[in-house]
Amino acid sequence: MQVKLLSLFFLAGILQAGPIPREVEEVVPKNIDIHSAEYVFARREILELIEACGPGVFQGVSNRKEKNRCSFEVALDADFFLPPWMKTGLLPEEDWAYQDGVVWVQPKPVEVPENFDLRDLMFNGVPEIKKQNCGDCWAWSTHHGLEISRAVHDQEVHDHSIQTVLSCSDKGSCNGGYMSAVGFLAHGLPYEEQFPYSGNNARCKYSEAEIEEGWDGKIISAPYIGSSKDFSRSKQTKDGIYRATDLKEMTQAMVEWKAPLVVTVAAYNLSGPGVYDECSAVNSGGNHMVAIVGWELWQEKLVAHVWNSWGKKHGQDGVSRILWDCGKGRLNRGLGVSARVVQYKAQCQTPYPAQKAKHVLTGEDNGVEIGLNLEKGTQCSWLPKEGLEDPESCQTTASPNDTTEYHLTAKNECGTASSMTLVEVKPPRGHSKTGWIKTPFGKVKQRN
Repeated sequence: MQVKLLSLFFLAGILQAGPIPREVEEVVPKNIDIHSAEYVFARREILELIEACGPGVFQGVSNRKEKNRCSFEVALDADFFLPPWMKTGLLPEEDWAYQDGVVWVQPKPVEVPENFDLRDLMFNGVPEIKKQNCGDCWAWSTHHGLEISRAVHDQEVHDHSIQTVLSCSDKGSCNGGYMSAVGFLAHGLPYEEQFPYSGNNARCKYSEAEIEEGWDGKIISAPYIGSSKDFSRSKQTKDGIYRATDLKEMTQAMVEWKAPLVVTVAAYNLSGPGVYDECSAVNSGGNHMVAIVGWELWQEKLVAHVWNSWGKKHGQDGVSRILWDCGKGRLNRGLGVSARVVQYKAQCQTPYPAQKAKHVLTGEDNGVEIGLNLEKGTQCSWLPKEGLEDPESCQTTASPNDTTEYHLTAKNECGTASSMTLVEVKPPRGHSKTGWIKTPFGKVKQRN
């Protein structure tokens, strides 16, 4: 009886909020009856967006830009009207900070750049962003944490089995799950073809022994960022807002480990490359889980890059941009009230030439010997172009000029990478003749 009364009060609140403007109703799909009880949550979100941004926030509204006070837009398509349980799935977990086995980390005070994105470190492709089909965001974000990590550290794009997390982690179901699922990545994950995604509560196909043995991609750890003294879902500030993970510590953890964060968030809709700049649901406990792959400084404000599980139409190719910092330690939509950093170490493999070239640019070798100070006659060759004294020779007597090419070699404990061509160029005025190298990523100063 109490639940029914609460539902009635909730519906009454929606009805009292006012009608949806006709210009917005006209862009709603024809098969959607926006006034029916089935779409009460969608109706509430539409009204909230109109109040915050104006009717122009919705794609298809005439003179939309003049009627939109926000920097983002939303498509009222079929996905928008999916029931919330199909798009989210994070279940509340009281006093999770004090559970046995919960590990915490406070990152090193590393320098944090204004702009950072793990996709810039993926030189052999970016994992595909797919779409959840039930309340299993908790499993998808866990799975994303591994795929993103491997694309960065192994320089390999793999399609791991999301169904294994959903069916075998014992941390939830299609009706929702918990953030503790991220710890399951200590076992690694099989590949998609070994246990394909069904979007339902399929029975786990692996025995306890097989799970214990694990698969490729075992992570080191996935600790929560911060300290258990300050974090508990049951502890709130005086104004009822949840305490949140420190924003600076989250960015430091990502830089230190070159790792994604798996975080909680209050779900939001966004279509296209715009920035969700409406501060709302600040420090919310959240109903959804996503991964964060980076950030940028936008209009002097920090904007997070969020890797979601709503398909490629959400944000730009599945990654949305959202204003992260709402001031005074408040996180927009509660993005990162709870945050775990996926700590992963690269599998043993020979470095890639593209990886090596990027390292030349960034100055980060991660255990790879760059070798910019190559000795002529040992690891070099001249491209046979006009102007070279001895185009077939690698002797030190060959005269380097603007067309000289060095073939660099990157090494690690697993072997030697195939060489990559770097062209020596004339240095800026006042610099030594052999001080600059041109790479596919631009001109960099030679390190001797």
